[in-house]
Amino acid sequence: MESKVIIVIYADTIFANQIKYTFDLILSTLGIEYEILNANEINADALVISYGHKKPDIKANYHIHIYQSELFGDNYMKLESMPKLPLKRWNDLPIIYEGKGDIRDWVVRNGNIIETNIDIIASSFFMLSRYEEYLVDERDQYDRFPASASIAYKEGFLTRPIVNEYIELLWEWIDSFNLGFQRKKLWGDKDFVACLTHDVDSVKRWNLKSIFKEIIYFNKSPIIKDNTLNVLKRKGRIVKSILSCKDPHWNFKEIIELEKQYGFSSSFYFLIGGKHKSEKNYRISDAKIQRLIDNIKKTGCEVGLHGSFYSYNDIEILRKEKNILEKLVGKIFGIRQHFLRFDIRKTYLLYERIGIEYDTTLGYAQHEGFRTGFCLPFYPYNLDEERCFTTLEIPLNIMDGTFSDLKYKGVTHLETWNYIKSVLMTVKRHSGCIVILFHNSHLDSIEHYGYMQLYKKCLDWIKLNNGIGLSVKHLRDHYNLF
Repeated sequence: MESKVIIVIYADTIFANQIKYTFDLILSTLGIEYEILNANEINADALVISYGHKKPDIKANYHIHIYQSELFGDNYMKLESMPKLPLKRWNDLPIIYEGKGDIRDWVVRNGNIIETNIDIIASSFFMLSRYEEYLVDERDQYDRFPASASIAYKEGFLTRPIVNEYIELLWEWIDSFNLGFQRKKLWGDKDFVACLTHDVDSVKRWNLKSIFKEIIYFNKSPIIKDNTLNVLKRKGRIVKSILSCKDPHWNFKEIIELEKQYGFSSSFYFLIGGKHKSEKNYRISDAKIQRLIDNIKKTGCEVGLHGSFYSYNDIEILRKEKNILEKLVGKIFGIRQHFLRFDIRKTYLLYERIGIEYDTTLGYAQHEGFRTGFCLPFYPYNLDEERCFTTLEIPLNIMDGTFSDLKYKGVTHLETWNYIKSVLMTVKRHSGCIVILFHNSHLDSIEHYGYMQLYKKCLDWIKLNNGIGLSVKHLRDHYNLF
């Protein structure tokens, strides 16, 4: 039998673009070729996957029918089309959209015919397109769609790549027919990929103001919630750092050398700087910063753009910042937005217009996990124009500030490691790609003491579990994702 799947999706031609997009992503993830045919073109020996409100009457020896839900209908792109909570579950699998087939259970098998009311097409599309972010107006103080507003958070599956779980379910059905289909190995001899990234918000910890603050107000610092011995140790590290004139934020050489010990590389995203107070720590025009960027590139790491606070919805700002950085380093492939600010309606369109090839912003500051429900790179769907965006998304999964910031989780190092390890294990189980963000300013030896050891634990785990740590550009170069 040829390695292909024939899919009948013509039950709904109005939403053919959305349905085809989702089938494309699911089956390309599995590495299975397919054709879209009419019911009267079906070969009896073929494996057919059909999608619609009614199971088509076809003479196929092997048939999977997915009953269509009401997402693709009259209420499409209206609040009435949002999933109804609480979600139903099948074997602990959250069902975002329920098909309307008249069958006795979620999955019914009769010989080589499988019918299901788990609408994995609409459910996957909902997550991948960030459908809820178009319709739900809730935003936080930084104009971000918050984790707490998401269906995944409310229903407790934000730390599960639910689209990958739907893909696994479909694969189980395909494989159960024993027709010789083979899944492709995504990463060669590796089980998963970790994209190692660093946002460069700060290159210096010390100035006269910060030194004065440490000396005068140290014992009032909200960071200090530990015993006397640890307080004294921190004071000692501060004195040593100041006297040695070694700024704990200027730690790029240490970060890169640590990664090189494992044979890994990483991406550093630099701010051009702008009007926001968080962007005043350094200037990209400084000779010292330009030498730093040159040295990072020479090590084989990637230099990308960290879009400034107001750039996520302003094309002139974004274009200017890209042009400035490209004059220093050559072509810029990718970006992450400062503060993870992102407008699902606008930001990708700006990227397309100025030639940004990939983004790695789509994670939540407040919570680790899978904002898109998918732990692989993919091209998001433009809900306004009914097409794919041309910018690749490599979703962010882990950020240091999620765990250290008291506004978010504010947990101990042990708890942080347990959260991180859980996401790593999940990505490995799905042969996926995890994006990890450790700011260089979080890998310092004073304010975030211990985070360098946490980062080293991540690298250890990746290496010991047959993963590979790459910059996002290396991901692009090695795996032809662009």
